[in-house]
Amino acid sequence: MNRHEAGPPTTPQHLPVLGRGSHRAVEEGACLMEYVSVLAGAPFSDHPRCTHPALAALARMVNDAVRGDAARSELALLAPDLIGAGRYELQGTDAVVGCCLAAAGRLPRRSARRLDRIRRRLRHTDPDDAVTRMRVRARLLVLPPGMAVTSAMRLVISRLHGRTRAERDARLCALLREATAAVRGITPRTPVAPTPVGSSGG
Repeated sequence: MNRHEAGPPTTPQHLPVLGRGSHRAVEEGACLMEYVSVLAGAPFSDHPRCTHPALAALARMVNDAVRGDAARSELALLAPDLIGAGRYELQGTDAVVGCCLAAAGRLPRRSARRLDRIRRRLRHTDPDDAVTRMRVRARLLVLPPGMAVTSAMRLVISRLHGRTRAERDARLCALLREATAAVRGITPRTPVAPTPVGSSGG
C-alpha cells in the first residue's frame, strides 16, 4: 500500500509543525525549508544550502500559499526529497521555472516563448561545456533563481484565482512534487556551485 492509499498524510512526530512565513527558532514552528534544514541537520534556516536555490524558492512560496492542514502535512512528506535536490545542478532553475510555466496552463505569448526556450535548453544544454557554464552563470546573475521562480509563480497563482481552497492547495502541492522530481531527475555531471540568491518568500 502506498502513502496515497493509506489515508491523509501526517506530520512526523518530534519535528516542528509547518506554518507560513519564517521563524526565529524551531520551537516557534517552521516553514517547509526550515523543516528541511532540521531534517538535514543544518543550521535552522529557510535558505539551507542542501537544496537548489530555485527549488527552495518554490518550496517557500508554495508553503506560504497553501491554506489547508492536509496540504501542509503533504508538504512535510516532501521535505526529505528536497534535501540534496540539485544543489549543484546548472539546469535546476530551468527545470523549476519550466514546471511552473507548464502548470499555469494556457500562457501569454511571451511566457510561451520562454517555456519553449527553457525546454530547448533542458534538452540540449551540456553542463560539462565550459562556454555553457559561463552562459548559465551570466544568465543567473541577470535573473537569479529566486527572481526567475517568483515571476513564474505569479502566473501560476493568477491562474488559480477562483478555485476552491482544496483545489488550489492540491495544484500547488502537485507543482512542488513535479518540480522536485524534475530537479532530482537531472543527471549530475560536473559539480558547479550555484549562484547565491536573495530571499524569496518566507
